[in-house]
Amino acid sequence: MSETQAVTQNPMVGQFKTARRVSTPLISIRTADQPATIELLSKALTNGNTPAMIEWDIVRGPRDLNAPGKQALSLLLGENNFGIPDIITILDNAVKLPAKSVLFLHNAHKQLDNIAFIQAVSNLRDSFRSNFRQLVLLAPDMTLPPELRNDVLMLDEVLPNEEQLRALILQNYKDAELTEPDQTTLTSAIAAVSGLAHFPADQAVAMSLTPNGLDIPSLWLRKDQAINETPGLEVCNPNITFENIGGVEQAKNYFRQLFNGKNEPRVVVWIDEIEKAFAGLGANGGPGDSSGTTQDQLGQLLQDMNDCTKRGVLFYGPPGSAKSVTAQAIGSAGPTKVKVIRLDLGGMKGSLVGESEAKLRAALKVVNTVSDRRVLYVATCNTMAVLPPELRRRFKMGTFFFDLPTPEERAAIWSIYLAKFELDLLPATAMEAAQDSGWTGAEIETCCQLASELNISVTEAARYIVPVSRSSADLIDGLRQQATGKFLSATHPGVYVYQREQDQAVKATANKRAFNLND
Repeated sequence: MSETQAVTQNPMVGQFKTARRVSTPLISIRTADQPATIELLSKALTNGNTPAMIEWDIVRGPRDLNAPGKQALSLLLGENNFGIPDIITILDNAVKLPAKSVLFLHNAHKQLDNIAFIQAVSNLRDSFRSNFRQLVLLAPDMTLPPELRNDVLMLDEVLPNEEQLRALILQNYKDAELTEPDQTTLTSAIAAVSGLAHFPADQAVAMSLTPNGLDIPSLWLRKDQAINETPGLEVCNPNITFENIGGVEQAKNYFRQLFNGKNEPRVVVWIDEIEKAFAGLGANGGPGDSSGTTQDQLGQLLQDMNDCTKRGVLFYGPPGSAKSVTAQAIGSAGPTKVKVIRLDLGGMKGSLVGESEAKLRAALKVVNTVSDRRVLYVATCNTMAVLPPELRRRFKMGTFFFDLPTPEERAAIWSIYLAKFELDLLPATAMEAAQDSGWTGAEIETCCQLASELNISVTEAARYIVPVSRSSADLIDGLRQQATGKFLSATHPGVYVYQREQDQAVKATANKRAFNLND
């Protein structure tokens, strides 16, 4: 694809030119790379009748972008100006610009708390529309105030597509005077920088070039760093796999089939303890958060998950039942590992109206570009009482109930952690020594860690464990009763069925253990 084709086929460019044809005077563009967006639009507007184009930023003031813009620049500066005029003066003088002019404002979102700026922008609407002039507000993200919401057209700059990234990578090879990479290397490099804006992608490629070509692992590392710098996003440890998890075989088999089937996900988005993020909602999902931030995030997440290419799975169960570690390991389920990205909704909340929504929108934009919109959402929760019904419906691929591990599962868990902490015991011996009936996998790990770090026996380490099956017996009983017959079992094929008799046996063993420890 040529550079001209890349410009003309950009969706945002097409929307911008359509808006120009119908004389839309005020436009806002959300973009991660404002200079690149201006350059892109400048190329799109360069033709036989190129308009005057001028840009403004708070440090350099107004600057021309082309010859017609240079002629028009004096109209913005005014005759008696001996310094950089403020933005209000610039906007007041903008009514003098010639027909079809375009004025770009960098970081316009920083001006939106100034009522004078809002009024100055609003004043340009009718005069600009009369002769096809345009004011373009640029920002990484922007929430328009009510005064401008109905007057400004909002556009989103898309991140570089595969062809643009291919051209970027090849240009870096050319600049470094290296032989072009083979197709396998090129494909891997494109995957490693997809989801980055043009400038950081270019920097990542340039810094990962060696005399022998691209260092692909280094490129992935830089991509992970860029994702981690996005507020609310964190790339999970890729070394956590299903081999690190004992039990929950039904859930693991499900994801192995999903990632070996048609249209396998390209990214897993993990939301841990999702009920905490929406605890601010009122009854039945109604208003309950006076700041509106929780409602903002809910609306944005619902909108994104409504995409037909998005899928969602919910993990439900008591704390320590392997929900979170299973979610982190899902990326290893297929023949090719995919990234698991944690989405921290709580960490995105801001005090200003629209701030939380803006942060979430920016994060989802990165996720969607990295994954080509083929996302698997996995949320864990310890209670579903506060989850709005419309959110639960988005997790339509299934809800798995993670119960306390069975004896067989505990044996597998003991085997993993005895090896991890280099304890020379057989799983059966450790189970008997710890009297582990009703233990979670997290409690087994803690017991092994204590035995190793304190240099004590498993029996002694078990004295420091108070299993959740004892400390929160009523809570677990309630979770099981709510889940029985309604949700999938993470352990056995089919629907989860609560075996009360087994629960009574667990309680009896726990009571016996407590008696023995107190003796």
